[in-house]
Amino acid sequence: MILEAIPISEKEINPWLSAAARFDEAAERLGLDEGLRKVLRTPSLELTVHIPVQLDDARLEVFTGYRIHHSIVRGPAKGGIRFAPDVTLDEVRALAAWMTWKCAVVNIPFGGAKGGVICDPDLLSSGELERITRRYTSEIMDIIGPDRDVPAPDINTNPQTMAWIMDTYAMHKRQASTAVVTGKPFALGGSRGRVEATGRGCMIVTMQALRRFGLDHTQTRVVVQGFGNVGGMAARLMARSGFKIVCIIEYDGAVYNANGLDIEALAKHRHDTGSITGFADAEDIDRDEAFLLDCDVLLPAAKENVITTANADRIKAKIICDKL
Repeated sequence: MILEAIPISEKEINPWLSAAARFDEAAERLGLDEGLRKVLRTPSLELTVHIPVQLDDARLEVFTGYRIHHSIVRGPAKGGIRFAPDVTLDEVRALAAWMTWKCAVVNIPFGGAKGGVICDPDLLSSGELERITRRYTSEIMDIIGPDRDVPAPDINTNPQTMAWIMDTYAMHKRQASTAVVTGKPFALGGSRGRVEATGRGCMIVTMQALRRFGLDHTQTRVVVQGFGNVGGMAARLMARSGFKIVCIIEYDGAVYNANGLDIEALAKHRHDTGSITGFADAEDIDRDEAFLLDCDVLLPAAKENVITTANADRIKAKIICDKL
């Protein structure tokens, strides 16, 4: 595919085309051999599976899932599994490639992989999610394992999901294997601090950036996109450390308080109502407008490609800390 023939807007909208365009620019700057470029920009393995599952009302439904290996040259592939209604093959390809680059940049001996299942967890019971997870695991059994591909949680998956994967893998292999996934419950061999790790990393990186610019974190206004494992944890940790979290953006809206949000109270509100909107101590605002708020730090901590040519020139944040 000749990327120059694709409109720039499509490169931004499509995660795989976006990742490929960035790779091409980096490869050009590094002067990489043309053949090596072809190898590095092409996923080594792509698996699409179709998962028949009986729902709680006895209906049969078929879900589509993916697992992509971008590269295992440096070691076993590493990458999360997300459950979402808008998962696409191109999105999973891009996320797998980014995992390769992230592991290589910090010199960790892993390659890059990613997985996803097209489903809406908000419409599924715990039993239905378990059946989807176990059947998905059985379908990708041949390409995962401690020495080949180690999945992890991502959007809408969690330690319970990893426990189901680990148990299903163990049943098929006829032996326990705690190393087949990361992000599992601590009681099953998980790591302390794993849940907080990415959000804590966002806070630490932001702290370093503030020091570089001579800014006081207690006077820093932060806008966070996403209130899940990464965004929610980053907001909690930053608020506890004295940052002023003025806005949280989620898929269904955004809430704003110029004096700073009570993150713990907002989390309880979301737990009780299913949404961050309608929070008594904040103003509901448009999601797109929230990205353009006057702030010191913007932390995109959910879906990729939220900053594009459509809004980049209007973003007022001094620092952008991207969790990817």
